[in-house]
Parts: sequence; structure tokens; C-alpha cells
Amino acid sequence: MKNLLQSDFYRLFRSKSLYICTFVAALLMALNIFILDWSIKIASSVESTAAAMPFTVNPFTNGISYGMTSFTGGDVHMFIAIFTAIFITAEFSHGTMKNVVSKGFHRTQIYFTKLITMTAAAFLMMLVMFVVGTIAATIVTGTLGDITGVLIGQMLKTIGMELLLHTSLIAIFVMIAMTIKNIGGVIAIDIIGVITLSGLVYIILEFLFKNTIHFTKYSLINNIKFYYMNTTAIGEDYLRSIIVGIAFLAVATTLGIFAFVKTDVK
Repeated sequence: MKNLLQSDFYRLFRSKSLYICTFVAALLMALNIFILDWSIKIASSVESTAAAMPFTVNPFTNGISYGMTSFTGGDVHMFIAIFTAIFITAEFSHGTMKNVVSKGFHRTQIYFTKLITMTAAAFLMMLVMFVVGTIAATIVTGTLGDITGVLIGQMLKTIGMELLLHTSLIAIFVMIAMTIKNIGGVIAIDIIGVITLSGLVYIILEFLFKNTIHFTKYSLINNIKFYYMNTTAIGEDYLRSIIVGIAFLAVATTLGIFAFVKTDVK
């Protein structure tokens, strides 16, 4: 498995799509705070427009508060989905996967290698977005923020939860890519099915059960976004997120490995 990981990480850091997706994601992260600040200033000068604005003052008071949204905001999901689709399906279309399988590597090891590599790529994207977003927001707000023990503890808990939940989301993307193998189909399912419409399933379930069970609380996407600008999360919230994250990670990985083991790699 060590050789597989070395090979995949070599491909990862030579992949132009990784740098393109990361650059665009970071650029949008920086632009968003400037556009938000600009729109608030413009709207505040026009009373009727200001009344219709969701924010009359910038909700981000310092660089760190905005930078943290790189983990909790969900803006990175589309870029992770696109890169995962490109990186994995290319191995099937170029015959690389067939060569790896024919060399005798166990398919479970191959699958875990893809999951680990894609998780590392996603974490790298979020880290770059965090750094760029924090710098941009510091310029806009004029302050990085007071770095205290309480803040660091809150940040570590939030980032820890988000890394687990994003690993589970990546596991779903990898499962789809390793099963569908077609880049167009994978991107469509990831963005439209998983990111955009998956929440409807939980809403429909709540409607069918007449809101007696709050299914939306167990949505992976909703748990990721739960920590967006949220400093009031308690132990129950963290426990729920851990259970949701582990459950989705286990199910997606198990189904993905099963499908990959049974598939005929051409």
C-alpha cells in the first residue's frame, strides 16, 4: 500500500486540476469578503436597499472568523467533487487502473489509497482557502482577531468535526467515482445529487413522519454547515456529528469497496 500511496501522491501533486481548483476556490474565498463589504457599504447609503439586505453590517468582525468559513461554509464542496471526479475517472479512461489491478495489488488497498489521496487533496484546498480568506478578511476588517486559549480550543473542535464530516463526504464522492467511472456522470451526481438535492430526502422524510423525527439533523451536509459561524455548539451537537460522520464514512466506504471489487476493470 505504501507504493500505491507514493504513486498516487506523486500524481496528485503533478495534477494541474488540483492547482486550478485550489486557486479558483481560494480566489472566490477572497473575493467574497471584499464583495460583501462593498455591497454593505453601498446598501447602507441607500435606505431602501439597506432594509432589504440580509446584513446591514459585516457579520465577520475579524480575519479568523471569516477564514473559519472555509471549513464550515460548504463553498469548497463543488471543487472537491470536480477534482475527485477528474482524478479518479482519469485512471479508468487512461487504463491506469487496469495496470494497477493487473499488478496484483488488492482492490481494497487500491480503494483506500484513492480515499486517502482525495482526503489529503480536500484538506489542502480548505487549508489554502483558510489562509487566503483570513488574510483577505484581515485587510477588510483591519484586524486578525484576538487569539486566546478559548478561541483556539473552539477552532480545534470545529476543525476536528469538519475534517471528520468532510472525510465522510469525500468517501461518498470516491464511491461514486469508483462506481460510475464517467467524469460527466460523476460530476453531475456529486453536484446535483449529493450537494444540491440530498437535503430534500430528509425534508421529505420529516414530512412523511409529520416532523416527529428531525431527520435533517442527521444530514451530512447539514451537519457540515451546522458549525458555520456557530460558537454555541454543545456536547450533544459534537456527538451527533461524530455519529453522522462515522456512519456515512463506514457505509460509503463499504459500498464503494464492494462495488469496486465486483466491477470489471477495463
